[in-house]
Amino acid sequence: MHVLLIAEQKAEFRLIKHLLDGIPGESHQLTWCQADLKSLASTDVNQFQVLIWGKVQNQNVSKMILAELKRQQSLVPVIIITDEVPKKGDIEAIEQGHSDILLRSCLSSSVLSRGLHFVANTTTLPVKEADTTDPLTGLSNRQQFREYLKASLSKAVAVDSVGLLLVDIDQFKKVNDSYGERAGDQLIKEIVNRIEGCLSNHQMLSRIGGNEFAVVFQNSISTVKEEVRIRVENILDAMSKPFSVADHLVKISVSMGIAIHTDMSLSVDGLLSHADLAVQRSKKEKGNSYQFYTKDMSIASRKILKLEAEIRLAIRREEFELYYQPCIDISNNTIVGVEALIRWNHPSRGLLPPSEFIAIAEESSLIVPLGYWVIHSACQHLSSLAAEGFGDVNVAVNVSFKQFQDKKFVQTVDNIIRKNKITPGRLEFELTETTMMIEGESVDKNLKLLNQLGISISLDDFGTGYSSFAHIQRLPISTLKIDRSFVSSVTNNDDDAVIVKAIINLAHSLNMKIIAEGVETADQLEFLCRNYCDQVQGHYFSRAVSFPDFCRLLAHDNFFQSHTELQEAQRTLTGKVIDAVT
Repeated sequence: MHVLLIAEQKAEFRLIKHLLDGIPGESHQLTWCQADLKSLASTDVNQFQVLIWGKVQNQNVSKMILAELKRQQSLVPVIIITDEVPKKGDIEAIEQGHSDILLRSCLSSSVLSRGLHFVANTTTLPVKEADTTDPLTGLSNRQQFREYLKASLSKAVAVDSVGLLLVDIDQFKKVNDSYGERAGDQLIKEIVNRIEGCLSNHQMLSRIGGNEFAVVFQNSISTVKEEVRIRVENILDAMSKPFSVADHLVKISVSMGIAIHTDMSLSVDGLLSHADLAVQRSKKEKGNSYQFYTKDMSIASRKILKLEAEIRLAIRREEFELYYQPCIDISNNTIVGVEALIRWNHPSRGLLPPSEFIAIAEESSLIVPLGYWVIHSACQHLSSLAAEGFGDVNVAVNVSFKQFQDKKFVQTVDNIIRKNKITPGRLEFELTETTMMIEGESVDKNLKLLNQLGISISLDDFGTGYSSFAHIQRLPISTLKIDRSFVSSVTNNDDDAVIVKAIINLAHSLNMKIIAEGVETADQLEFLCRNYCDQVQGHYFSRAVSFPDFCRLLAHDNFFQSHTELQEAQRTLTGKVIDAVT
């Protein structure tokens, strides 16, 4: 059964594919169409037997998609996956033939199987002759490719083995956005020419997606892997040269995944799934790389799916908690602020740090609701601090780049700070240089709006990214935070010492506050004080602690003076600073 999924995030594709793969004795080909008009317009909906309507939050986008389905005269039945049963009017608007509605909370392989059988058995679609050629490139399309791969696998049972190569063009959407679709089409043709030039005459290149290609290799078991490797290296070499796009030279990279057919029971979909997992692993190398599939990729993929489901459930169950690491003004050893750091009270694994779940949350876009929970919780704690007489302590919250993709981000933040009556300057958002680079103008615009709401902006991990000084100066950034990687070696690495001094001088010249992260020794503290750093945070003063423990720190007037080691270090430091001045 050929199934089309319309959804916003690839995480939903992985979920539905996982459920389809879990239906015993049946084979499904799942294609993901991103929930936007351009993607749907380039997809022939009527070549599919069932359309699954996944998560589309924007109602205007939904209406445009419905209009495009009508334009294509789609007769394909629709299965709607929803968090709650929609109103009758919504059902009628979205209905395309005999539809079914499945609640996301009840979704399983068996439930999805029943839905597929229902719409398949109650709908008769007109037979449409399959077009097997990609109109832009003249290559075989996904349907013909699947038939060819199926035939190759059936032949390979005796003595040969099959190798499948998937080639994914990185960041291709940016070319279309920057230079237009016509330039994007021309680029696709040039890429095809280069890839074909790296293959032998008997190897067929297919275009199986907008920016995805496939090649099937068939050879003896002992040589197929090495043959694929040679061709892949040639493709990487060909792709390393710039392309001419709309009179500009543009560097394009590819991510490639390879799966070798060694398990005779493996189907077309199974081999494709393995190669796709290898592509995803390759993408982590950030361009022009390839990976061979290994079993650990499937294990990791299943773990990710499980973790995504657990994170979604944990948000509803409020299993997350904020810990706070004090930020110290080193001129007088007082706590002037804190950084809010999320922890997960996992029911079976105990207290988990963000490194265990944040990357998965970002990839699945669960980081957006999780981010709002962090902001709301931090504001509640700010209100509690003010009520206890600590109204001058600020709280900094880390903000993911995905948060800026939410069009309601600024309005939602405004609602949160109004509800908790947060005074201007007490809430601070930390973002990285990478966030500014990824989202560009969207971040710039939102930062200015957030600043107007009274939210301070700091640039985290400064020195590890690629932001320009001119760019920083244009934005309402009030604080630079020196990355811990520089601070850790500031006393034994001259280059890092020079960098830290330069960052401190830069911040002060731009009238910004400077904070050093990861301070763990008295020598590091001495260096930072001697070079006029404003504030520090790190284990030398305090690890991140729960909110009740942080309140106890604030209530203990002589907290830092009670540390003998710190007291001694500060006496030594004070003497050295006086000597330097005199």
